[in-house]
Amino acid sequence: MSLLSTALPSQEILLNLRATDHRDALEEVLSTLRSDHRVKDWEKLRTTLLANAEKDTFKECPGTLFLHHGRTESVTDLVLAVGRSTSGFTSASEGKKTHLLFVAAIPEEMNNEYLRILGAISRICHEEATLESLLRAESSTDFLATLEKGCR
Repeated sequence: MSLLSTALPSQEILLNLRATDHRDALEEVLSTLRSDHRVKDWEKLRTTLLANAEKDTFKECPGTLFLHHGRTESVTDLVLAVGRSTSGFTSASEGKKTHLLFVAAIPEEMNNEYLRILGAISRICHEEATLESLLRAESSTDFLATLEKGCR
């Protein structure tokens, strides 16, 4: 099992986000982490990532992806969650439609794994064919398999 599949269980992959704006999409994706055993303090995690969202510094692929991430002691291990909206949700800064939202959190001491995962997600979403596969994946298993393939 890879670091990515360990960090991103299928129940934390939402392929049909209902949100129509960025803040609601982030809340919807964060809600999947509420019962994750690796999250010690969900409210602290939520507060940290929402504060980062206000800075709007984590946009990786304009019009396609938001990647919210943070180092926090509110988690015991690398945790990931993702949401996809086929119709897209509106980003706060540009008003453009965004289709993927990734959330990543990690304890301070896991720096190498964290940077590797963030870099892989960023690279994958810059590859047009892989990005299209993520946007068309029919199941969380297919979505994760596409991410895994892109991380090799």
